[in-house]
Amino acid sequence: VHGPMGPIAHTMEPTLRENGMPTKLNKGIVELVSDFQLCKEGQQLSPEQVVLLRLFDHKLAKFKLQLDCMWTTKEFKLL
Repeated sequence: VHGPMGPIAHTMEPTLRENGMPTKLNKGIVELVSDFQLCKEGQQLSPEQVVLLRLFDHKLAKFKLQLDCMWTTKEFKLL
């Protein structure tokens, strides 16, 4: 099993397993025992899925902000 920085450390294997990922340790290497789909588009995420997504540093949403106006000590300005 590989994360964003390469292979997952053997110390993370219990966390993966506790959160529903079918893993095992084989000579100190984390192995995926069977196919595993973490989530599907449109599906509400469980707390366990969120933990796994964070561990793999996978972002599902982008946050954008468009500034329409600004207020300073002297003036209000539409942008």
